[in-house]
Amino acid sequence: MHFLRKTGVVSFGALTFGIAWIPWIVLAATHTDISTGTGAVVFAVAASGPSIAAVALWLRRPGVRIAARTRPRVSWACLALMGGALSPAAAAVILDPASIATHASSTVASVGGWLGVVAYTLVSGPLSEEFGWRGYLQPRLRLVMHHPLALTAVIGATWACWHLPLFFVPGTRQHDDGLLSYSGLCLLASFFPLSFVALLLTERLRGGVPAAILLHAAWNMTGALMPPTRGAGAVLQLAVLVAVALLLGAWWRRHPAPTATPALWGHGESGRLDREPAKRM
Repeated sequence: MHFLRKTGVVSFGALTFGIAWIPWIVLAATHTDISTGTGAVVFAVAASGPSIAAVALWLRRPGVRIAARTRPRVSWACLALMGGALSPAAAAVILDPASIATHASSTVASVGGWLGVVAYTLVSGPLSEEFGWRGYLQPRLRLVMHHPLALTAVIGATWACWHLPLFFVPGTRQHDDGLLSYSGLCLLASFFPLSFVALLLTERLRGGVPAAILLHAAWNMTGALMPPTRGAGAVLQLAVLVAVALLLGAWWRRHPAPTATPALWGHGESGRLDREPAKRM
């Protein structure tokens, strides 16, 4: 626990949940309209909690940082797009293919065209969250959690818990679905395989935060363009996502990481933080 406090993990968790949960709880309690006006602004700022917390801690402690690992590659870019888009697309194609074109056209028109779709799905989730989850939290936890499944479990649980207040905020998709519905439970469960896929993309394939942003954006955009999947559709979507994670996990086992994990160095809150020895996957 001392090491987690020293590296900023505890501070990150407190800031991330505080920035999001407090406004969301207020919005839920007051039944504020989040589609326009002040409600929309408050909701958007709260939804950016992970990235805001990461930036704030980077500015507060600029001496502590993670070694850059990003390498521009077509492989992780393609896998990020496919990994994010496959599960919602497959569920829609299998269960309701006739409604895909109509629903996609309606969604595109509602946000002012394809540029609006790209902008909305990129900002809402990928940019507002991934600098926190994959840019700040993941590499710091990686220094003490060397097994990918253990790291995935912790980040997935944190990510899922962070979304819980949204089930009580009127106007959100989560609120419409309900926490204990198939859709709600499958959404929470999906953060675990998504976290595993993101770990492979960001670290094993060295895609870094850009890969996580691309994965998250593909998942959001495809989910918005496809007809809503509830009940059996939500279960099918989760099953496809788990299958994708299992296939990538099998590949990972056959091709273990040839290089060391990210290293953390700089000055901690209580003095010098010596560089941690790098560990293999």
